[in-house]
Amino acid sequence: MSKDNWNDEEVGRWLKSVPKPEDRRSREEILSRLKDDPRLREKQQSRRRKWIPAGVAVAALLAVGVMIPSLMGGGSEMSMNDAATGNSRDAVQMATESDSRTETGSVEESSALSDQSPDEGTELFSAGTSMDGLVSGAVYPDKLEGLVPFRIGLVEAANVIPVTILIPDEKIGADFGSEVPGQVELYNRYAPQIDEEALGFDDYHPYDGTVSGEEGEVTLTLNGSHSYDIASAAIGAFTESVQETFRSEESVIVQGEDGAPAEFDQVGPLPEIPLEQEGAVYFAYEKSDGTTVLAPDRHLGPADAAEAIGLMKDRTNDLYEPVVPEEADFTVELPDDGDVMTIRFEEPFDFSGLDKQDASRMIDGMALTAAEYDLRIQIENAFHPPEGYRLEEPLQLPLGPNGLGMDIIE
Repeated sequence: MSKDNWNDEEVGRWLKSVPKPEDRRSREEILSRLKDDPRLREKQQSRRRKWIPAGVAVAALLAVGVMIPSLMGGGSEMSMNDAATGNSRDAVQMATESDSRTETGSVEESSALSDQSPDEGTELFSAGTSMDGLVSGAVYPDKLEGLVPFRIGLVEAANVIPVTILIPDEKIGADFGSEVPGQVELYNRYAPQIDEEALGFDDYHPYDGTVSGEEGEVTLTLNGSHSYDIASAAIGAFTESVQETFRSEESVIVQGEDGAPAEFDQVGPLPEIPLEQEGAVYFAYEKSDGTTVLAPDRHLGPADAAEAIGLMKDRTNDLYEPVVPEEADFTVELPDDGDVMTIRFEEPFDFSGLDKQDASRMIDGMALTAAEYDLRIQIENAFHPPEGYRLEEPLQLPLGPNGLGMDIIE
């Protein structure tokens, strides 16, 4: 009979006739051979990876989810929208699991920290520190006696939030002696010591590389293993964090270990990062830990400071909350001469009708938005401001947003 005509009964008889395989080795012999196997005895070295924030991972997976259906062409019955929706759920789940694993593991430090002594690596914040200890939404010069402001762009879910850390003069003197540190020196000294996760941010700093500078020109030399180009969201977060951190400098050059311009997937060689940013509108941003900070939206493109202040009442996207009530009716006058713009309420505005924190954020947000245009604000026809604010005279030009007092662990 041809094999092609075998029926089930004949196949069954044939299978039963096949002898069963047997392993006559003892357990001790098997265990001994496993112990002697060099493949099990030698661990392969894992590649150094810097943890990628969950928001960037989600963005990367969403991008892949959108690209796959388009590559499949007409042979697929699944639409691009369906693919994006399905992959977004998977991405969120994977990002959540990644966060959970990261909390129990350690994150490798960049080379900027590797050469420091144990004392220099001590974290500046205790485990109990959080953004609940926010000193103010804006840092004003008259509150800086005995303190040095250190601005840094922290990252949460691919969103960059500028924070101003207030360092006591005594600490600066102990760390730098008679030298007056610039932004690069402050970054290299203190960025590795910030417990970003305790503050509700991603573990992002120090950069995966080294930072140097001379006469306002900053050079950021990235390690070859950096992950800042894994997706467009990662590139955007990296660029904005550099801009927020070194905005007081003249220029930032990003290069590879060979000294050539750093190569970024999707964009190629990364050119010089521009530090001059024209205009921003400040909104309230609630982080995933439930705390609220002030954040600049630099994508609205207002024509001038007056238009920027007017946009503070609008909900421009799902990330930000307006800090100015929608019912607040006011006019904005730009100065013909000088640096003071006037915000005049059409009807008397009572700040006591707002929660104290909301009232403070409203005033600080207006001051910070005007400061993007190098202007101070004078608020008129308003009364009962929160404690510490005087509306009889123009507010000082803020030096930075989200002032945070620093508890030093010696």
